[in-house]
Amino acid sequence: MQSCRILIAVFLVVIFAGVAAADLKVTKISHRDAFTMMGQTQPAADEEQTTWIGEDRMRMMQGDSSNIVRLDNNTMTVINHPKKTYSVIDLPIDLEKFMPPGMAEQMKAMMTFEATVTPTDEYKTIGEWKARRYDIEMKSQMMTMTATWWATTDINLDQEAFGRMYEQVVSMQPGMADVTDEMKKIKGLVIEQDTTITMTMMGDNSFNTSERTTAVEDLDPPAGIYDPPADYTEKEFNFMETMQK
Repeated sequence: MQSCRILIAVFLVVIFAGVAAADLKVTKISHRDAFTMMGQTQPAADEEQTTWIGEDRMRMMQGDSSNIVRLDNNTMTVINHPKKTYSVIDLPIDLEKFMPPGMAEQMKAMMTFEATVTPTDEYKTIGEWKARRYDIEMKSQMMTMTATWWATTDINLDQEAFGRMYEQVVSMQPGMADVTDEMKKIKGLVIEQDTTITMTMMGDNSFNTSERTTAVEDLDPPAGIYDPPADYTEKEFNFMETMQK
């Protein structure tokens, strides 16, 4: 269950495919259907996700946590808002040093994904943007994901710049290294997605998630948006604690 939650979060991270030259604020609404797994029922959930993207920095805010990527000093900051704490991790991230001995190999064996992105010739208008359809399939020993994503090139984006940043966030999930290269087939910003996740190691239980972009704005970022709050306490990064959230 814990690994599933992390993977969903990472999966939502990957759907961003670019960044504007100036700071960009992207607001999305995510939905997850109710599902039962291993005897535990999770209710349906809706959540807002806000991402600020600069030339060499990014902040993703969702639920009770935030991730800040800074390429100017090669760090990622993981923020826990309820506990008012944050951890700073040097980039590139080496997860093995944060795991118990042998755990990294076990997780990679279960969660290494094979990803396939298939661009189609289907287009539709979503809000004010013309978007192209991409079909996505991701498979691991633990689960299978199938998705339809719609991406627009109507927004001025620098995919290469953002790619360097989102790859750092994706690297927080064991087994996702090969996914980022395949996702480069997507051109533009993904503004809508529908996904079915099947837990193949847990009785083939399935549930659906979706995301809709509600706003894309060029704005001056608030002061300190790319730094942890001044009244928060720094602590050593705990990978297992992150998994349990």
